[in-house]
Formats: sequence, C-alpha cells, structure tokens
Amino acid sequence: MGNSADSLDQSDQSVSSQGSKRELKPLEVNGITAVTLGTVVWSVATLIMVLMREQLEDAGRGNWIAIGITGITLGLLGMRYTKRRVARIERNK
Repeated sequence: MGNSADSLDQSDQSVSSQGSKRELKPLEVNGITAVTLGTVVWSVATLIMVLMREQLEDAGRGNWIAIGITGITLGLLGMRYTKRRVARIERNK
C-alpha cells in the first residue's frame, strides 16, 4: 500500500504516457451571489449589534458597529463592481 504521493505520481505518468492533455476550462462564476450573500450577512450582524449596542459598549466593543457598517459598504461596492464586470464581459462576447 503506497502513500498518496506515490499514487499521485502514477496518475501523472499515465496521463503523460497517453500523450493527450485535457484542457481545463475556467469556471463560469461571476461572484454576484457570493458578494450579495456576504453583504446580507454583514447587514444582519450589524442590525443585531445595533440592537445590542449597550452591551457592546459596556464590554468595550463599541467599534464593532462601525466594522459592520464598513462590511456593508464594501459589500455594496463589491456588488456594484461584480455587476458591472458581468455586464462588461457580456458586452465583449
């Protein structure tokens, strides 16, 4: 029983011995879903932090709300960027 490195070496040899390489194609992912989901998560977390503002300030973590607002702002900018990027890619096809 060989280790995984040995089996990996063997699989590389079998592909190269056949002489044909399969071309890898990039994934068709535009990022809009991931950025939107992240922005929603930051929004919910910030809302919860605003509701618990007094406890956060008492614990010395009053700046967390500003961090949440920054996350939302960056998410909105990211959504704008990814949507414009997708539109530019579609236009150039």
